[in-house]
Order: sequence, then C-alpha cells, then structure tokens
Amino acid sequence: MMDKEEITLSKLALLVEATSQLREQDSVLEEVKTAAFEALLLNPGSDFGDWEQILVKEYATEVIDAYGENSEEVYEALSDLWETPYEDIASGLEYDFKDWAEAFATDESVRMYYDMIDKLKM
Repeated sequence: MMDKEEITLSKLALLVEATSQLREQDSVLEEVKTAAFEALLLNPGSDFGDWEQILVKEYATEVIDAYGENSEEVYEALSDLWETPYEDIASGLEYDFKDWAEAFATDESVRMYYDMIDKLKM
C-alpha cells in the first residue's frame, strides 16, 4: 500500500506527463497551422478543396503528425481547421484560414501582403 507521499509523487508524475503531452500536441498543431497558412500564401486563389488537397499532398508529414493517418479523421480535422483562427507572426494579424484564403485570392493581394511585411520590418 502506498503512503500519502508516494501517492502525491505519483499524481505529480502523472501531471507532469500530461502537461508534457499537451505541450507536444500544441507544438504539432502549430506546425500544421503554419503549413496551412503557407499553403494559402504560396497558392493564391485557393478555396477550401484546393487548400485541403495541398495540405494532404504537400504537407503530409505535418498533417499526419497532427491528425493521424485515418483519412476520414484527417478530412474532418482539416474542415474544422479551415474555420480556426491563425495569427500570422510576420504581420501580427489573426484571421480564420477561410479569411486568409480570401485575402490571398490573387497574386496581387499576395504581393501586397509581402509589401506590407517589408514595411513592418523597417
């Protein structure tokens, strides 16, 4: 039978492990969000279907790390991600991915984004 100190230490170990797993999960999710943003930026005019296919094909590692290999679950998660906010670190702006897609609808709008980023760096 465990005494109170052993029980407390066991609970603490479980808490540390759970916290570590959450941090790792957050990190993996941030990687897929960064990839999702990059996919929109590099592919002006992408709609949801285009974006989804780009992520699955060109960012497979990030998608699998975040959502696993079950295609049904992956597509469900990407559907949810489409309406998830993403804060662009370069501009400090935060929009849902669907709104970023609209913002990057043309080559000209992407060029304007890069111009804005350059101005912010000055």
